[in-house]
Amino acid sequence: EGAARLRGGDRSWAAAHDRGAAVAVRAAGGSAAGGAGPAPSGPGPLARAGRFLASNFLPVGLVAATAAAVACQGPGLVFARIGLQRFTTAGIFIISGLSMRGGETAEATRAVGAIAYGLAAILLLTPLAAFLVLRMPVQPEALVLGLAVFLCMPTTLSSGISLTTLARGNTALALLLTVASNMLGVLSIPFVLSVVLGAGMGVRIPPWPMLLSLIRSVLLPVVLGVALRTFVPAVARACDANKARLSTLSTCLLITVPYTQVSTAVSKGISPGLVPLVQITAIAVAVHVVYLVTNAGALAALRVGGRDAEKARGVRRAVILVASQKTLPIAITVLQRMGAYLGESAGLSVIPCISAHLAQIIVDSFLVSHWNLQDALRASSAEGPGGPSKAV
Repeated sequence: EGAARLRGGDRSWAAAHDRGAAVAVRAAGGSAAGGAGPAPSGPGPLARAGRFLASNFLPVGLVAATAAAVACQGPGLVFARIGLQRFTTAGIFIISGLSMRGGETAEATRAVGAIAYGLAAILLLTPLAAFLVLRMPVQPEALVLGLAVFLCMPTTLSSGISLTTLARGNTALALLLTVASNMLGVLSIPFVLSVVLGAGMGVRIPPWPMLLSLIRSVLLPVVLGVALRTFVPAVARACDANKARLSTLSTCLLITVPYTQVSTAVSKGISPGLVPLVQITAIAVAVHVVYLVTNAGALAALRVGGRDAEKARGVRRAVILVASQKTLPIAITVLQRMGAYLGESAGLSVIPCISAHLAQIIVDSFLVSHWNLQDALRASSAEGPGGPSKAV
C-alpha cells in the first residue's frame, strides 16, 4: 500500500521500497518476480473480488450484516425469538479451541518480561481508557458504553497473530499472549467492568453472575474444543486440514450476532444517526493509536526483548500488536449478557465494537506495512557501498 506514497523519492529509497513490497508479497503467500519482459496478465475482476472477499471476509461480513439489519430486520427478529445466539456463541468458541495449538507457545515461555508486560497491558492497563471514553459527550449513551466494554476485553483471537506473522514478529509469543489473555480475561472481565461501569456511569453490574455466564458460554466451549483437539488425533488432523473452512464458519456464526442485535434495536425505532457513528469511530481510532504509541514507548523504556536488535524487534512487534487489539466475539457475548441493564438500546452498543474492530485492523495493517518498509531500508543500507550497518 505504501508504493503510491513513496513515488518521487530518490532511487535508493525507491529500491528499498521495492524490496519491502517483495517481502510483503512473500509474507502474504505470493511471490515477487523481477526481470525483463512483459508482465503476465493479472486475474480478472471477478477473481480479484473473490480474493479480496476471501482475505477480508470478517470485516466485509460485519459491515454487510449491519447494513442488512438496517434494511431488513425480519430474519434477525426470528433469530432473536428462537435464541440462536446461544448456539452461535458456543460454536464460535468451540472452533477457537479446536484451532489452538498449545505446543507452538512453548518456545515463547522464556520471554518472561514480554509476557508479564503483555498480560498486564491487555487485562489491566488498556481498560483504563474506558474511564475516559465514558465521559465523551456522544449520544445515544449506548454507543460510548459499547466502546467502553470493548476496551475492557482481552486481545483478538486471530488478527493479532496474523499481523505479527506478516510483520516478522515473534509469532509464538503472540500466540501465547492471545491464549493466556483470553483465558484469564474470562475471569477478570466481570470485575473490571463492574469497576469501570460503576465509576463511569453508575451502572452496577454484579460480577459473579457474569463470571459464571462467561465461564459457561466462553471458557467451557474453548476447553471442549482444546480437549477434542488434544485427545482425539483425528480431530486435530481434520482441523489442520480444514483451517480455512473453520475460520469461515466461525466468521459466519459471529456475523449473525450483530445482525440479530442491530435488527432488534432498529425494529424498535432506535437509531444512532450518522454523526454519532462518526464520532464514536473517531474516538475508537484515537484510543487505538494511543495504545500503539504507549505500548511501543513502554517496551522500549523497559528494554523488553533483550539487547539483540533483531530479536528485540520481533518480541516488541508481537507485544505492540497483541496488547493494542481487543477481541470482538467476547465483547459481543458480554453485551448479550448485559441486555437486562442496557434495555432496548442494547443492539446499538454492538455497533461501536464493530467499528473499533475494523479500525484497529486497518490501522495495524498500515503499521505492519511501515515496519516492512523499515526492514527493507535497513537491509538495503546494510548491502550498500558503505558496507554492513548496525541494525536499529
